[in-house]
Amino acid sequence: MKVGIQIEPQMGYSYEDIVTLAKAAEDANFYSFTVSDHFFGNPESVEKQAHDAWTLLALLTPQTKHIRLGTVVSCQSYRNPAQLAKIVATLDNASNGRIDFGIGAGWKESEYEAYGYSFPSAKTRILQLRESIQIINLLWTEERPSFEGEYYSIKETMFLPKPVQKPRIPIWVGTQKLKAPMMEEIIARYADGLNYDTETPEELVEKKNRMREACDRVGRDFNELKWSLYLCTSVIGMDAADFEEKKKDLLNQHWLFEEITDELKPKVLEVMLKKYVSGTIDSAVEELSKYKNELDILILGLPMVGDLLKNGLDTIKILKDHIVPNL
Repeated sequence: MKVGIQIEPQMGYSYEDIVTLAKAAEDANFYSFTVSDHFFGNPESVEKQAHDAWTLLALLTPQTKHIRLGTVVSCQSYRNPAQLAKIVATLDNASNGRIDFGIGAGWKESEYEAYGYSFPSAKTRILQLRESIQIINLLWTEERPSFEGEYYSIKETMFLPKPVQKPRIPIWVGTQKLKAPMMEEIIARYADGLNYDTETPEELVEKKNRMREACDRVGRDFNELKWSLYLCTSVIGMDAADFEEKKKDLLNQHWLFEEITDELKPKVLEVMLKKYVSGTIDSAVEELSKYKNELDILILGLPMVGDLLKNGLDTIKILKDHIVPNL
């Protein structure tokens, strides 16, 4: 099981902080450094910096040497699929084949509305995702392809450079639902991997059983499908005393969420500690080890509150030195 690092740029990172964290992840020999694809965070929150995902990856490409870069996951609605194929292929060439392409149907209605995108039904967005992946695959693998869909089309498209990776850049489709027949069919037919958003190892096993059935229906070898999982981290201490000390430090840090007052911080922190990977090194290793035999890639998100750079660097170090070696 490989381990990657993920950040959520919409949480307010500066560009300089992102570069520092990407380089730290590479120096620590993590498999990948990925970013989410959002235009802003909670619309009810104070506005924070939110850098564009693919622009960030373009800027990180010459600043890194071997770590893989990608999205978990891009929203198919935000960019024309042919244009997105061009962006990703360009970065695959610039990075000498270090790009992983994560894509999803899109879900954040507030972003669609704010930026002027229509927000169709979930069914329509999934059908648009299918056409997007079909077009992107054609452009990456064929000469002057054409495609006429209900939502998107291309016609005898000139497309160079092709990706460095062959037969194509890995396509990872993200899904959050346990039961999602349309998404499962798309993944079985067109994807190299599935990024599943779950909170329990049992759900992951059940999802695998559903995907095995989906692969059987379309004639796909289930064993070809790769699996990744995204889990966010919170506070991790060397031992119980260090864990308590780090919690106090986090509560004393400045949070970019102005709506979370000092009085509310302890309640919010308790929710995060229950929801995210947290506790002592031993408890974190125990929790993450449950996924060891089920995943190809475990993606760990850095803490999203407080001093983002400091907490991110501290988490990368404790993961590298004390957690990943014991998984």
